[in-house]
Amino acid sequence: MGAILPQRVRSTRLRVTTAALLVFAAVLACGMLATYVATRVMPGPHTLAVSLGALSAVLLALVAWSTWQAVGLALRPVDLVATAIDDITASDLGDLGRRVPQDGGGDEIARLVAVVNRTLDRLECAIEQERRFASDASHELRTPLTGMRARIEVALADPSDSDPWQTLREALMDSERLHEIMNDLTMLSRPGVKPCDVEEYVDLAELARTAAERLSPTRVPVCFELTPGVGTRGDAQRLSRLMLNLLSNATRHATSRVTVTVTSCDRRAVVEVLDDGPGIPARDRELVFQRFTRLDTDTSRSREAGGTGLGLSIARDIAVAHHGRLTIEDSPDGRGARFVLSLPLHDPTPTPADRASHDYAA
Repeated sequence: MGAILPQRVRSTRLRVTTAALLVFAAVLACGMLATYVATRVMPGPHTLAVSLGALSAVLLALVAWSTWQAVGLALRPVDLVATAIDDITASDLGDLGRRVPQDGGGDEIARLVAVVNRTLDRLECAIEQERRFASDASHELRTPLTGMRARIEVALADPSDSDPWQTLREALMDSERLHEIMNDLTMLSRPGVKPCDVEEYVDLAELARTAAERLSPTRVPVCFELTPGVGTRGDAQRLSRLMLNLLSNATRHATSRVTVTVTSCDRRAVVEVLDDGPGIPARDRELVFQRFTRLDTDTSRSREAGGTGLGLSIARDIAVAHHGRLTIEDSPDGRGARFVLSLPLHDPTPTPADRASHDYAA
């Protein structure tokens, strides 16, 4: 691709300064010699003034020319970098694997090239994620739509052999899954993770029980080990969404049971959701928090169990927005997946904002 950048062993600034000084010294020496010769050949009272004036004009012109040439030579690598970037971006983002060649130097131009290449690396990664996101979102939306259409077509093709109420129930389930996916996509489309600005008290034990009731009936039982009085402050609706996502993921992959533990430690409220399913290898524990992640079905659990691949990513975003952490830790007996949510611990004492809201409502 393009031209190769020239070798550089000295700083660009040093090269420009050195070149200008050398040219100025050469011109000055020539001027002094010319003045000396002129005063010897044409002696007179005005000879020195005329010679110095001519010398100054010549020096000014030569210094301007030499500076122009030196700066142009120093900036030539920048032109080559610009040309290389134009070649890359002119490819309609289809060949972002190309990079600006580096010569291994350590000057300003080399650092510029390194920064440009790192920027191209991030751009390539972002575009690849966008393409994968669009492909996966299309697949997730297509699956319930295809199921709904197939059931309706079968019911229309043979009305006497189909139960219309069962068809409607199954179509409703597909529409609910579509609604869930659209809600997830809407939440993930919001730029960045903004800190939560709601400060209402949330009892985490009550939150866990309520979330489990909303999921009922579940495929496996959900057991609780709850410490009363453990709570935090934040947006109850978003924290409920976080808990629902964790429980939904656990009940989907568990073999026989899910255990929810709420306790406190070191001024932190800790919620653990433990299932006895196939578990998640240590190397994949951060990958599952990425959007639409697919894990190896031979060694871990995947999205084939019915998830959208978005719930855990949303759960972590909500935890971070509440100054918390959501991680996957080793389970006590080595079985299943153990999700650990850590949030700031708060007591139920009303804040001034809570009291003002209560007074306004009254």
